[in-house]
Amino acid sequence: MKNSNLLGLIVPLVLLYSCRTSKQLPYFQDLSDTATVQTIATAKAPPLSLQADDQVQVSISSPSAEATSFFNLITANPSPSTGTLSNSSSVNQSFINVYVVSTEGRITMPILGDIQAAGLTLEQLRQKVVVALKPYLTNAIVSTRLINFKVTVIGEVSKPFTVPVNGEKINVIEAIGASGDMTVFGSRKKVKVIRKLPDGNTEVAKLDFNSSSVFQSPYFNLRQNDIVYVQPNKNKGFLADNTTFWASMILSVASILTIILTRN
Repeated sequence: MKNSNLLGLIVPLVLLYSCRTSKQLPYFQDLSDTATVQTIATAKAPPLSLQADDQVQVSISSPSAEATSFFNLITANPSPSTGTLSNSSSVNQSFINVYVVSTEGRITMPILGDIQAAGLTLEQLRQKVVVALKPYLTNAIVSTRLINFKVTVIGEVSKPFTVPVNGEKINVIEAIGASGDMTVFGSRKKVKVIRKLPDGNTEVAKLDFNSSSVFQSPYFNLRQNDIVYVQPNKNKGFLADNTTFWASMILSVASILTIILTRN
């Protein structure tokens, strides 16, 4: 009888804990479960602005291949003193014409010299290079691309991961998805985006994934080198601090079930 009473107390406690945990797991809990389609206003992704240490690819072409060759780099070996990439016998075709934005915010291109890049979007930099080329090339075509766009996801996710980004856009949901989603111990209400500012300061924004308002956050769309941190919830802390308690409970339940099954 005592074993049955104890089992009757333990089982509801376990079920209550499981129910409390499961209520925190769904994303966007304010959305209707019955509506087939819902439209949600979403923050627009602003164009990325270049920062110091960014690696930007600037490729130039024109009807005159010979003349154009003087304005394009051959390889991609960083030259810290100039903020450019210099020639080498080892050519990596994926990183031709890549320039590193210096701490002063400039890139140094062949013939054209120093060009201010920090604070500009890729399109603004492209237009600036086109203007600088006019005295030298006719009908020059310039393309720009950010090479080192990446974000890092850490904390309570299945696979903490630095996510390389192709293109100029990634949002926080995509980044967490690339890391295998949050674990059951990840706090949906306390997802933090850590962002380094051009002035050297760092800002931290908190997002609530239990609410669809996350789509309107100015931090929904990530920038280069952002860090997404999924904070552990209270359940993980409780489990970590009460390992002995839970081990004893499991052993007790197992013992009681064994006795009941043996008697039957």
